[in-house]
Amino acid sequence: MYFGATTMVFYSAPLEEAIAAIARCGFDYAELWMEQVWREFPECADACVSSILEKYEMKATVHCPVMDINITSPNIGIRNESLKQLLDSIEFARKIGAGIVVVHPGKRFSVKEPFEDHWKAQIEALTAVFAKGAEIGVTLALENMERTSAVASVTDYPDMFRVIRDCDIQDLNVTLDTAHMRDTETILRFIDEMGSRVAHAHISDATDKKLHLRIGEGMLDFAAIAQALRGQGFSGVCSLETYIPGDEEALAEERKKLDRIFR
Repeated sequence: MYFGATTMVFYSAPLEEAIAAIARCGFDYAELWMEQVWREFPECADACVSSILEKYEMKATVHCPVMDINITSPNIGIRNESLKQLLDSIEFARKIGAGIVVVHPGKRFSVKEPFEDHWKAQIEALTAVFAKGAEIGVTLALENMERTSAVASVTDYPDMFRVIRDCDIQDLNVTLDTAHMRDTETILRFIDEMGSRVAHAHISDATDKKLHLRIGEGMLDFAAIAQALRGQGFSGVCSLETYIPGDEEALAEERKKLDRIFR
């Protein structure tokens, strides 16, 4: 098991500063948000980022672009651009040798959008995305979205199994986002049902009103979650996704918590 942290903690800083801070805090991986990468390196991003990672002896995972993005948007222009950016991020991951790419599924733009239309677009998009990963040898892991969202269609294990069936992705890997689940028993059931398909984890606490809190500030039982992951032989990256903007001291404290709970 390895530990990572999202570069979004330092979103306002240059990417090198973010990676350096994550390295100083003792993490194994930096999870690169593509919006940051492309903002700073619109050209030759792979070479520039590879150089930074090598400088700080860091490994990377990649988080797909999410800002103003929806791979199932009923606006076909937005849908196509969203899919292009996601495919580009997979190619970027290949070039830098990233361990995994976190993939967000599409969502409905409104509860009034017919679910059947949305799901058809979901199948088409995810089939293309995972085919790209398989073609170039990049591991993708589909993330569960917020369980309380009325427009999200992939939030728990039954939805993941539906993706497996409808997209015929028999070897689907998933990213477990603990905060999106909000509830320990729901998380434990997800881990039990998904088993070895859980290839990556986003770790942060949550309440019924707030997401992405520091560990211990919400209502999740991380000792039980860690035990469940170990029981499934989880050997991936637990990537911290806590909202502590620009606070390296707080990030170092969270790193120590991960060590106590998940080792």
